[in-house]
Amino acid sequence: MLKTDFIPEALRLPEGRITGLPAWYFVLVGLLAASGDLTVQFQDRYPWVALLPLVVLAVHVVLWSTMLARRRQLLRAVWRRKQALGLVATLFVARLLVQLGLTRLTDSVAPLHSYTHLILGLVMLVVTTVGAWFDQWLVLRVVNKDRA
Repeated sequence: MLKTDFIPEALRLPEGRITGLPAWYFVLVGLLAASGDLTVQFQDRYPWVALLPLVVLAVHVVLWSTMLARRRQLLRAVWRRKQALGLVATLFVARLLVQLGLTRLTDSVAPLHSYTHLILGLVMLVVTTVGAWFDQWLVLRVVNKDRA
């Protein structure tokens, strides 16, 4: 059992088994990461799509201040971990590599050139969703194992 007498009350984890965020939240996080590319892809035909990143961000803010208020402490703890920062760095590098690969591919295959941002957005959606979910799974596995 860990000694927690020295930890301030505001930073203590709740008693019992800690449950993770719902899966739909990670899809929303992935959509936030992909929204910029989806906007670039479709804003010429549908000008209202330019609002997509702002709408998804607003949904995040509302969730953060209402439903996820009790979990803010856990989210902060996760984002302070080196693995979470590694996830952000990995997503950044993955985006650059995918964009470079798509640029080379679309230069040689003309029809794909018009769908570069759509493909990039979908890749970022999947990679971000899976990466964030896996990071939570790993954190909860370690935290709940220590509590058992």
